[in-house]
Amino acid sequence: MDAFRDERIARATLGWLSEPGDAHLRQLLATHGPVESLHMLPMRGLPFVARTEIRHLSGARLWEEAAVAVNHAQRGTGRVVIPADPDWPTGLRDLDGAEPVCLWAQGPAPIPPQATSVTIIGSRASSDYGKHVAADLASQLTTWRWTVVSTGGLGVDGVALRAALVVNGEPVAVLPHGIDQMFPAAHRPLFEHLADKGLLLSAWPPGARPTLQRMRANQSLLATLTAGTVVVEASVRSNALEVVRQAVNRGRVGMVVPGPVTSAISAGCHDLLRAEPRIRPVTNLADILADLALRPQPTAGGADTTGAGNA
Repeated sequence: MDAFRDERIARATLGWLSEPGDAHLRQLLATHGPVESLHMLPMRGLPFVARTEIRHLSGARLWEEAAVAVNHAQRGTGRVVIPADPDWPTGLRDLDGAEPVCLWAQGPAPIPPQATSVTIIGSRASSDYGKHVAADLASQLTTWRWTVVSTGGLGVDGVALRAALVVNGEPVAVLPHGIDQMFPAAHRPLFEHLADKGLLLSAWPPGARPTLQRMRANQSLLATLTAGTVVVEASVRSNALEVVRQAVNRGRVGMVVPGPVTSAISAGCHDLLRAEPRIRPVTNLADILADLALRPQPTAGGADTTGAGNA
């Protein structure tokens, strides 16, 4: 396995083999580092749970497939981002041990600093009101040189990314699957546009398909990568609510846009505003910028120290 001596290749291989945040792999990395950890793995029987897509592989075939996949990732249109890179998101250390071994990225934009990026998420079944608000906030934030981050999903998420692209921003879609997978299929043109002008970002390697577990892990990434999260429309069971809860629990700013009191897809927003005093109601760009300016700043030696953005 001499080809795996390089740290980037080692991390890409370990990321191809495992799910992000695996406890056994985390312990191995903490003790031995990525290169030696990879060389310590036995030819048969990984000491951690293999990724779903490769559990049918074993022995020499597993390592052959790993080498081919990593080589393709290195030579393809994407790139593998590791902690030694300047745009590695230092805020990921707040994931309480679930920090990915590496990230896969495709697109000309760098991974934005936490201090100058905002997550905008919401209902997949968004109303005209929700779409209008999401587009308006995303375009205005982009104009003020904030980077819009979302999932690329239907409804609010896709609307926010498109709006940022329209005003020549470099938005980021954080995906619960490989950057080569197009989910939902209807958003293929959006993903292609992001790969050309913005960024597709994932903690999972090419070929990885979305699962419930990965979608939940992706919520943590969305909550952690940015300075704050804005929810535009969410029902009482919306996954967007979990993202904003995680954001405030990790020291980010949590914001919610109120909606019509008669709207079921704003009921989750209203319930959260009543139940969680740390969540801020916002209705426009000025509200968002004011709340972001008041957020706690990272301590020396901690994560991002680039300030509160260009607002």
